[in-house]
Amino acid sequence: MPDIALVSYINTRPFVDGLEATYGKDGDIRLHLLPPSDCARALFDGQADLALIPVGSIPTGPTLALLPTWCIGADGPVDSVFLFSQKPIEEIDQVWLDRHSRSSNGLAQILMRYHWKKEVRWLEPVKKHFDQIQEHTAGVVIGDEAIRIRDQFAYQYDLAEVWRDMTGLPFVFAVWAYNPGTINQSEIQRIEEALGNGVLQAETTAENWAGHFGMGIEAAKAYLTESIDYQFDARKHQALELYVRLLEEVKCVPSP
Repeated sequence: MPDIALVSYINTRPFVDGLEATYGKDGDIRLHLLPPSDCARALFDGQADLALIPVGSIPTGPTLALLPTWCIGADGPVDSVFLFSQKPIEEIDQVWLDRHSRSSNGLAQILMRYHWKKEVRWLEPVKKHFDQIQEHTAGVVIGDEAIRIRDQFAYQYDLAEVWRDMTGLPFVFAVWAYNPGTINQSEIQRIEEALGNGVLQAETTAENWAGHFGMGIEAAKAYLTESIDYQFDARKHQALELYVRLLEEVKCVPSP
């Protein structure tokens, strides 16, 4: 019975729904809903056989195999990964990182260096830092919380959109990874089919789960079918390779 770890955000609910529809809620898999960084840790420590891990964890982990078809990505604005501020980026001199997302923190640092060409002080939070995003201090905020609070800030830099402006490529936030040899090929194929079935039913997921995540149904549908791009295609593979290379160059400060 494979142990599968993934985050509990609305953008992963199509995957959860697809897996539960295929295996049953009490079926042949165990799902563990964790913060992004904990998903990678569970995989690295052997507590999960398969995990949806943030791409920022790839350089620090063991050699992994990736499922070839599905990911969490965006080809343009993703609407849930932001750099928030009350002043324009030219006036920012320090940035709070997000305590749960190594990938988004790395992306912000890459964009600050290579796109905005600024040197700033990076701050690592031990708790939510939203009230400290003021004056010349910005903050990286991700996930359902970013969707809920975005209107509180005068400047909302969608990091996936800025990445595409800089590179011309989509962005990959998370990939399905496993340690080679831990899952056989027939099980991998069944899991891939389950994930794909979930993606095909994303509108139904939005209808069923929008209220749980504090979203309107139409907004949730647009987010899951337009903002999020689940296909792990050749351009996203190219984007992932570029991101990992740039991440190593900037020597990003990891999330706690």
